[in-house]
Amino acid sequence: MNTRVLVGLAILMIFFSPLASSGMSNEFTVNNTEPEMTTGDYFQYELDLSGLLNSMQDENIDEVRENSNSGMRMEYGGESCLLTGWDDCGIGLMSYEMNLTMVFSSGSGIDGDQAIMLMKFESTTVFSSMKSQDTTETTMDMWFSIDGEAYHSETVGTDVTITTTENEEPEFVISGDTWSTQESVETTINEKSRMNGEPWEYEDEMIENENITTNYNAEGSSNVFIGETSYQTLKIKSEELGSDEMGYTYLADTGMPVKMEYYENGSLQMIGTLTEYSWANEPTQTSDIEDGNLIPGFTLLPTLVASVFAVFIVSRNEKQR
Repeated sequence: MNTRVLVGLAILMIFFSPLASSGMSNEFTVNNTEPEMTTGDYFQYELDLSGLLNSMQDENIDEVRENSNSGMRMEYGGESCLLTGWDDCGIGLMSYEMNLTMVFSSGSGIDGDQAIMLMKFESTTVFSSMKSQDTTETTMDMWFSIDGEAYHSETVGTDVTITTTENEEPEFVISGDTWSTQESVETTINEKSRMNGEPWEYEDEMIENENITTNYNAEGSSNVFIGETSYQTLKIKSEELGSDEMGYTYLADTGMPVKMEYYENGSLQMIGTLTEYSWANEPTQTSDIEDGNLIPGFTLLPTLVASVFAVFIVSRNEKQR
């Protein structure tokens, strides 16, 4: 999937997604009612990147070690249209950071055949009705030495993506249903880099336009364990047409996506698990719902931004070396 498109959509999955409820038949029935969010509400996900790190190994890289991983934080930033001039806007914020040791093959020319890489990702998404504008900044720092001389490379990319959804989501969905979405996406890309604090070098600005079709399948209920707690969830698969990537999202009866999985070429790359959250107006059980299940958030792209970002940055860096 397109890396920049995922930024806004991943935030949409938490803050502006539909409500689902289970009825007498125990099938999940979904309607397009937005959950009530409050400024400062947040969701924190622990990330298992072992599959992703293993996939980075090739003839030039013997090993990729994870030194630290901040996990992924999504936060609701309130209502504002100052950045777009649209009407009735909401703000989503996302951040992620990872520190790696890259172990290169013998004879790489780098002292000790090792380098330290720090990757940071920050995103601000404005959404209004059927469109969104996402501004993302990705930074990569790498420290290494050659013949005893220290080097510090920096790369900063700033992308602005405007996405227009061309068709409505289904008004109601139950387990077993399938549906698709179509989107028009325009992305403006800017990038700068430098070595050892020298003046920045700027790449030419690029503008990309895409039309994206994403297929969804509500596969049914599934139990998810987080620690010793079991959650009954609705399992949703999403896959972009023509892509070798897909994702699953598991939604608990309390209203949050509690687990997400990202696959590439059939191989599991990353698992995201909800570890902490603050949701002031979290849905609760009501007498109007037979099973008491309220499950917002199923209409989303479950591929995690963090993993795609890591793949994108690392692969690009390797091509530039």
